[in-house]
Amino acid sequence: MKPSAWAVTGVLTFLALVAAWFFGLDPAHAVVLVGAGITAGIANGVLEAVDVPRPVLSPLPPPILGLADLQALEFSLSAREPGSRTILEVHTLARSVIALREDTRRTTTLQAFATGPVPVMLTHRELRALIDEMERRVQHADPPALTRRAHAKP
Repeated sequence: MKPSAWAVTGVLTFLALVAAWFFGLDPAHAVVLVGAGITAGIANGVLEAVDVPRPVLSPLPPPILGLADLQALEFSLSAREPGSRTILEVHTLARSVIALREDTRRTTTLQAFATGPVPVMLTHRELRALIDEMERRVQHADPPALTRRAHAKP
């Protein structure tokens, strides 16, 4: 066993002796408690000496933006001054919109915002302009969905 394992064994044994004295255990129970401390320390030393290969976990998938994220973004946008979380969220959304809608025309402002580094501070007016541009880009890229009323009646 390593010296650190012996130190842990000594500490556990000492704590067992103190507990036996503090609780006023009779000698038979005190011996059992001290023996459990020694056994736990030795087991710790043996387990510390075992070299087991650790499994490699696969990386976590990228998080999916859900309703809670959108609500957090709305809350951040409603604040007096937009914080860094708001700017990071809008920057992430701008990148995903550009990646999804590469075929549509985009403004240089949206392009510069999405491809450049995350700005430190933006005003509400600048954020609103970026969000409006993203909305136009997403809405105009999708063909209109047919509803029941759009179908010709037989």
